[in-house]
Amino acid sequence: MERKIKCAVFDLDGTLVNTIDDLGNTCNFLIEKYGYKYVWNKNDYKKFVGNGAKKLVERAFGGKLSGDELERIYAEFKVIYERTMLDNAYAYEGIKEQLDILKSKGIKLCVVTNKPNIAAQGMVEHFFGKGYFDVISGVVDGKPTKPDPYTTLLALKSVGCLPDEAIYFGDSNVDMRTARNAGIEAVGVTWGFRSFEELFAENPSVIIDKPEYISKLI
Repeated sequence: MERKIKCAVFDLDGTLVNTIDDLGNTCNFLIEKYGYKYVWNKNDYKKFVGNGAKKLVERAFGGKLSGDELERIYAEFKVIYERTMLDNAYAYEGIKEQLDILKSKGIKLCVVTNKPNIAAQGMVEHFFGKGYFDVISGVVDGKPTKPDPYTTLLALKSVGCLPDEAIYFGDSNVDMRTARNAGIEAVGVTWGFRSFEELFAENPSVIIDKPEYISKLI
């Protein structure tokens, strides 16, 4: 009997929404504020993101911050980014239409991201509406982050879905490993922040290059 998909899990940054400019701008502001000389471009930041905002800050500062400095600047990053995260961000073309198709099929929709939880909630609700997704799960300090399957499995549990009833869409090796660790079929998407080669190396079930293929897989 063919497997029945009941839930689709999506990464946020680089999968549903292009956020790279505002993430980079926030880091650049802090780098200048604290007198560091790093000059990063958009492609650099695409490599820095994926493991959460604290790791992004650590990478943007060249790994040179002490533990206390990292905590302080990370806290400042969250405040600034929550204020500026919608300045340049946009949902990828065709994403909303695909999500509407999935909803019309009765598929539960979850966002599981390494973005701080408050920022994740605000961004998803801004672009897709309050209550559009069944679950929005971002990072809560002190809790495991992707590729640990903790938040993904909690999201599935909250919508009454087993891992083999779900499918996971993401743009990075972190996402592919998260799906594998959670026992979920992984789909790599190439319109985000990482390369086809990075996704291919993780052996996902399939790699797609346009959002229009999302609904064809379910």
